Amino acid sequence: MPPQTLALALGASIYPPAVAAVIALGRGADVRPRVLAFVLAAAAATYASGVLMLFILSDLGATGTGHRTPSAAVDIALGVLLIALAIYLRRRWRTPRTDEPAGDSKIERYLQSRRLAFALGIVLYALPSPVYLAAVKGIADAKLSTSAQLSALAITVAVMLWLVELPMLMLLVVPGRATSTLERINAWFARNGRQLVVLACLGAGAYLVARGLVNLPG
Repeated sequence: MPPQTLALALGASIYPPAVAAVIALGRGADVRPRVLAFVLAAAAATYASGVLMLFILSDLGATGTGHRTPSAAVDIALGVLLIALAIYLRRRWRTPRTDEPAGDSKIERYLQSRRLAFALGIVLYALPSPVYLAAVKGIADAKLSTSAQLSALAITVAVMLWLVELPMLMLLVVPGRATSTLERINAWFARNGRQLVVLACLGAGAYLVARGLVNLPG
């Protein structure tokens, strides 16, 4: 499994809304089934989109050294998209928002149902990020067997979702101590999460553009 795929998966894992959702799910009654439903839905949605992307890349012939031009073009396109996204997010988030959310209590009421928690996991992860798509392309470029690709994708998904998997384990194992710890983590993400997202997009975009340019036929 290419090391750069795991690095991209780590970049794709920076997703503050998902962390906030897990923390919100950790409040109230029946914490464990609701948190499990959310994380399982997120994993299922992420894995399904990855499998679909693997098949699409294979059908388009946009992977590996045997198809250097389309493969490099996909890398460059994803890289440019990520750099543009980083610039857009940086400009959008430069001015602090003066309006506050409608209220955490309302969100928490919506998340008291396991079905709604499952649906939230699907909604948050149904649309794959460009960084995750780049990680999936790294698996496709490795030209592994189908079973090896699916196994590598499972590892990639596990790495990508560590920011929701770790809070889930904390809530399941030590729910009493987990709540206060996760609240502090959420507060840290509220202050620094936007900068992390911008840096992750910028770094992954620069890497993909450079890789695409290197792999273009001379």
